[in-house]
Amino acid sequence: MKRTVIVFSLVLVAAMLFLTGAAALSRTLPGGTIPRGTAPTPLQEERARIITEHIQTVIARFNNNEERHIAAYQAVKAKVVEIVTIMTAKGYDTAKLSADLATWDQMVVKAGQDYAAFIASLNNAIQFAPYSSQGQFLTAIEQSRAQLRVYRQDALDVRHEYQTVIRPDVQALAAQTPVAPSSTPTSTP
Repeated sequence: MKRTVIVFSLVLVAAMLFLTGAAALSRTLPGGTIPRGTAPTPLQEERARIITEHIQTVIARFNNNEERHIAAYQAVKAKVVEIVTIMTAKGYDTAKLSADLATWDQMVVKAGQDYAAFIASLNNAIQFAPYSSQGQFLTAIEQSRAQLRVYRQDALDVRHEYQTVIRPDVQALAAQTPVAPSSTPTSTP
């Protein structure tokens, strides 16, 4: 029993020393780079190829789905605009819904611009070779990740705006009583 505890303790200490040494080495070299004058290992070349392919897949997915996302947004917007038009013609007050729709439209445009900026930053990152660009690839990827976080927050804001503002505005129209269109008295001969 004592022998097992001693062996386990020694293995634990050795692992801690190894991890401490690896952590110290990782702080001296920029992440994702190799020292100058040394060629990337075959494993690093394979990983670099996989990373590049993954980035190209993300870009291709964006290009393939872009039209579908735009069409879905435009369909929802057209439906809400149709509701505004019909309800306004019937005498309902749709000013708040129209204003909220304009705000929502601006939020969607901003989200689209931020996503396009994310894809542009990925295209910028792909020009650098992983493991042999002296940290430029890693910097470009970090910028892409920051841009992706901005887009994801925009997407959440757009969804939240639709669910908490646009939909309740449409539902509130059902509770309204329409204002009778101004009718001019017609004289009958």
